[in-house]
Amino acid sequence: MAFAIGFLTTVPGLLKILETFVACIIFTSLSPAEYKEVPGTQWCVAVYSICFVVSLLIIFLTIAKLASIFPFSFDKAVISFNILAVAMYATAVVIWPLYVFDGNPRPNNCNLCSWDDLVVVTFMTIINFFVYTGDLAYSVKIVRCLSAM
Repeated sequence: MAFAIGFLTTVPGLLKILETFVACIIFTSLSPAEYKEVPGTQWCVAVYSICFVVSLLIIFLTIAKLASIFPFSFDKAVISFNILAVAMYATAVVIWPLYVFDGNPRPNNCNLCSWDDLVVVTFMTIINFFVYTGDLAYSVKIVRCLSAM
């Protein structure tokens, strides 16, 4: 994070790319019919969207070497975002399956039906939760190491 050169080849850069890639899979699997009526699922879509946009912004600011224009520590801002992202994804990990699968078993005649997309979103939500958690842990480790120098 502190070094913009080659950011995309570093662990934090690769984690940010993975976070945005998994979010893209989630977005392609979402169907408005599945989330537009229920506030809980709307919250989950908001989580996916907010985290996606902020992660893209972090990637852009780091690659463009614009992180230094902020009057505060960009690294600590990224850690703060990662804490928020982990907390928000933790809620989505619980809320999404609770609302979309409650009283909605897999149909008997379902060959690649929309219910399967719900499973994809569920698993990708769990994966992104762990990726954001790993990103948080690694970011904290880097900032601690840099602070000790």
